[in-house]
Amino acid sequence: MSDQQEPAIHLAFSEKYTDEHSQEYFEKHNRKRLSDRIEHRMAQRALRLTGNPTSILDIPCGTGRFWSMLAQEPGRELLAADYSPGMLEVASKVREPEVVRRFRLLQCSAFAITLPDSSVDCIFSIRLMHHIGDSAHRIAMLKEFHRVTRDSVVVS
Repeated sequence: MSDQQEPAIHLAFSEKYTDEHSQEYFEKHNRKRLSDRIEHRMAQRALRLTGNPTSILDIPCGTGRFWSMLAQEPGRELLAADYSPGMLEVASKVREPEVVRRFRLLQCSAFAITLPDSSVDCIFSIRLMHHIGDSAHRIAMLKEFHRVTRDSVVVS
């Protein structure tokens, strides 16, 4: 994991993702089987519409809910980022080791991604936008996504 940098924009909700809360987050989503399947189908369809990108950054990755699906393409380069070190730690422990090994993990904010311009084919960002109430913050995040991707963004 890379060193965390303090983002230019800091949202208060990001502080709640402690180690304990990250584990609770995993357990909560692990129980939601139907909604999880629906979100996975939606995400697979979105990736097909982008042309099945060969490199993807999952941000925020949370506890890696989509990692197995993203790793289905054997040659795909996979990166995962989250602001919370607790989320990255839980994801590394609860996901299949062969899937975890496929991912390069980054600790960073969606507002300040620690990658160079045009680093990945696709930014994959599920269930973040609804947390961001200020339109200026949403625009700042989308500009950062535009900087890092060379092709597409999947946002829910």
